[in-house]
Amino acid sequence: MNIAKLRGRCHKFGHEMHMDTKVMPYKYIALHGFDAEKLVPYLFEDVVQDFYKRTQPGDFIIAGRNFAFGKAHPQGLIAIATLKLRLLCESMPFNSFRGAISRGIVCHRRCEGITELVNDGDIVEMDFSTGEFTNVTTGATARYAPVQQDLLNMMLLGGMRPMLEKWRDTHLRANASVSSG
Repeated sequence: MNIAKLRGRCHKFGHEMHMDTKVMPYKYIALHGFDAEKLVPYLFEDVVQDFYKRTQPGDFIIAGRNFAFGKAHPQGLIAIATLKLRLLCESMPFNSFRGAISRGIVCHRRCEGITELVNDGDIVEMDFSTGEFTNVTTGATARYAPVQQDLLNMMLLGGMRPMLEKWRDTHLRANASVSSG
C-alpha cells in the first residue's frame, strides 16, 4: 500500500495568492491569533465565499504561481491544516512551504502547469513519492519531481510536532533498553 499516493477533490485557485489578503485576510490574523477553529471560516474568504463549507478532509487545493506569498503569517496554513487539505501549486515561497510542512500539510510546490490540468471539483490523484499526477475526472496526467522523502515523512506524520515526538519516543525507548541491559 502506497501511503504517499493520495486522492481527493480539487479546489482550483489562480496565480498570485497573497497570504494576508487572499489566503487569510490580515484582519482575522490580528483578531483571532492562532485559534484554528476561529480562523477556518475566513480561509480564502475574499476569493470563495464559505470555502470551508465546500471542503472535506483529503481535498486538494490546486493553485498557480506564487501561492501564499507575502509575510509568512501562519494563520492561513493553520486553517488549511485544520481542514486536513492537501496542496499542489506551481510555486510557493520557501517560508510558506516550510510553514506548510511543519503543520503537516501534504504539499508539493513545484507542479508547473498544474492549473491547466484541472477544473474546480475534479477528482485528482498525486503520488508524492514518485511525482505522478492524474486528473481522475479527465484522464490528464503529469509528472513532477518526487517530494524529498524526509519532508514527505514529516508531512504524512502530521508535521514537525508529531515527527519530534516520534523521534523523542524512539530515543527514550532506545536509551531505556540500553540502561536496563
